[in-house]
Amino acid sequence: MTEKDKPIWAEMARRKKQFHPNESWDKIRLWGLFSWGQVSHLIKRGELKTDMVKENKTIWVTPSPEAYEKYIKPLLCYDVEKLQRLAGWQ
Repeated sequence: MTEKDKPIWAEMARRKKQFHPNESWDKIRLWGLFSWGQVSHLIKRGELKTDMVKENKTIWVTPSPEAYEKYIKPLLCYDVEKLQRLAGWQ
């Protein structure tokens, strides 16, 4: 995980923990809302998926199974406040 991408994965972990704590990760549709420029490189690598187009400045994304296991799941050990800090809220 690069330092540049850490806030993206932390925000997705925060949303899972805060809004979908008892839901299976692969049933969540609203994983993360980001600007296209912020996540386009992750979409190109296949780590994030979206059905939205580039013309949408802000897009909803979902993680690939590999990205969930590698980047998001390890962050779920942190509480919501720590995830907010890692996501750059404070």
